[in-house]
Amino acid sequence: MRYASLLPLALLLGCASTDRLATETPTVTAVPNINRAFDVPALLGLNADQIAQPLVSQSIRPDHDRTPRESSTGTTEALYTYWRDTTALVVSYNPATLHVNSYFIKTKSGLTADYTTLLKLANVSKYDKRLTIEPIASANNSQLYTGVKLVPAQ
Repeated sequence: MRYASLLPLALLLGCASTDRLATETPTVTAVPNINRAFDVPALLGLNADQIAQPLVSQSIRPDHDRTPRESSTGTTEALYTYWRDTTALVVSYNPATLHVNSYFIKTKSGLTADYTTLLKLANVSKYDKRLTIEPIASANNSQLYTGVKLVPAQ
């Protein structure tokens, strides 16, 4: 019992660090898995009415705006908007010919810092030669995007 007072000290020394350096484990941030909401490449070549058939069968809510209006290029256009969860695909088309002018992908939240997430939602690669990709910046903040306009190549 003479060494009973040294017992706590012996326990502390036993738990003391060794000469080896501690290695820090890097924190891994998980990249969120983005599931596509629409398959825009599969819609290429279809007219406005043909696009509705595969989309509506996939539990996508359509909102039709058949009111023709003048586009910025001087042509007449009408819009079909398809919603899947919180993602919208707006299809601009010529009401006389039903030819698709462009697709616009956006989210209900409104703004995103990285437009490539919108491309993933549309199942489109930045390098797809069949589409011209135009990220649309916010009017208030050019670092944020409201959506991406996808124009089929002629």
